[in-house]
Amino acid sequence: MNHSTEFTDIIMSLDELVSACGQERQWVIELIEENIIEYDVPEHEKFTGYQLTTVRRASRLSRDFEASVPAIGLILELLDEVEQLRQLKRQIEQQAPVVEVDINTLK
Repeated sequence: MNHSTEFTDIIMSLDELVSACGQERQWVIELIEENIIEYDVPEHEKFTGYQLTTVRRASRLSRDFEASVPAIGLILELLDEVEQLRQLKRQIEQQAPVVEVDINTLK
């Protein structure tokens, strides 16, 4: 594995990615074919730590839920959407004015 100054991340080959995630090569290739992971350096078929993280998450989903590769893609997509919605909710909550009401004055 090499470090890339362009991506400020680790850069690894397909074989290194397969080895690092502990799955079979064909399973990782299926993730690529389903566009669950993509090459960060397409002309060299290189992957970054981000793809490694995604493959490891996919591996846990496969193991824990016996999910197929297409199902893993959908699950990861939904998990990303949930995280985006949570971030949006936090931003809205930070921007929303806080109104305090004394319930004693409402009587």
